Amino acid sequence: MIKVLFISQYLNRNGTESFMMNVFRGIDRKRFHVDFLLYSWQETDYSKEVEMAGGVVYRVPCRKESLIKWNLSLNRFFKIHATEYHAVHFCGNSLTSIAPIYYAYKYGVPVRIVHAHNSSARGFHNRLLHLLKRQYVYSLATHFFACSTLAARWFFGDKDVVIIHNGIEVARFSYDVETRRLYREKMGIEEDEVVIGHVGRFVEEKNHVFMIEVFAQYVQQCPKAKLMLIGVGPLFSEIKELVVRFNLQERVMLLGERSDVAGLMQAMDAFLMPSLFEGFPFVLIEAQAAGLPCLIADTINRDICITDNVHFASLSEDSIGWVEKLDGMLMGYKRKKEDCVIASKGYVIQETVQYLQKVYGEE
Repeated sequence: MIKVLFISQYLNRNGTESFMMNVFRGIDRKRFHVDFLLYSWQETDYSKEVEMAGGVVYRVPCRKESLIKWNLSLNRFFKIHATEYHAVHFCGNSLTSIAPIYYAYKYGVPVRIVHAHNSSARGFHNRLLHLLKRQYVYSLATHFFACSTLAARWFFGDKDVVIIHNGIEVARFSYDVETRRLYREKMGIEEDEVVIGHVGRFVEEKNHVFMIEVFAQYVQQCPKAKLMLIGVGPLFSEIKELVVRFNLQERVMLLGERSDVAGLMQAMDAFLMPSLFEGFPFVLIEAQAAGLPCLIADTINRDICITDNVHFASLSEDSIGWVEKLDGMLMGYKRKKEDCVIASKGYVIQETVQYLQKVYGEE
């Protein structure tokens, strides 16, 4: 049995964690055993799922909580457990917290993967620390993965990198007329209401403030429009207050964290993502699989255009410019299944898992 250790800060319902969970669910359990090492004490639906399936979720203090405790805990963990694992797979948004790969190297884990899932970081200090650690990581890791060319450049500069497709369970998100009808009925959405959707953590880089501004402008010309926001995060209360200030309480659905995102996407009519920066948004693959037209910021890597349903707008444009693009995108749009397109481009989780199994098993 080959043992693999995923390393991440959290195990919430976010893009990076969804990738890890898709691999966890799809891996050959007869040949591989997967555990997780997290920098968080928080118990989540995903962590419970891992433990229910026989995986172990190890936890160490967060780096922000105490840098010394974090390093001491990591050293202690790998000193005890390193010989159990043939591969460690670090999934992160920057190299600021790359210490686990150092300890995996120190204690002799054979396969050490660094996997880039973002294309920038917040704060000058974090960006500087990330760049300083870039050369350091070259000598520690054995494999360098990224979710996109933009994320590869941010993490590894000009180094050769393998782009790993964020594979999804395509059938779960495939457009289905009956599922759409049932979800809209359950949520009290009328047939002629236009639902603009977004899935993501309530954090600065997701740009929820601008999203609300765009929707406030859009609802003036489409009074029966609704905005569906799925997710949680530190800015949730602030955005809730903004919705009240714009007097949009009856038009904005703040749904929190949901386990039925695939079904909720069926109820949407368009997907909005004005992010300040992204790696390769997992949720945009899912939105395209659901047949949704997507209006996204031009800060996002154009590799994300798997179907013809992705449209870009500049963050230098005001909300009126975004509304005009949203209007044009929806005009005459006929939603259809995109399964074959998604599969033909390699964004199927089974293909991703097959490749990773080969890497995990390398001598």
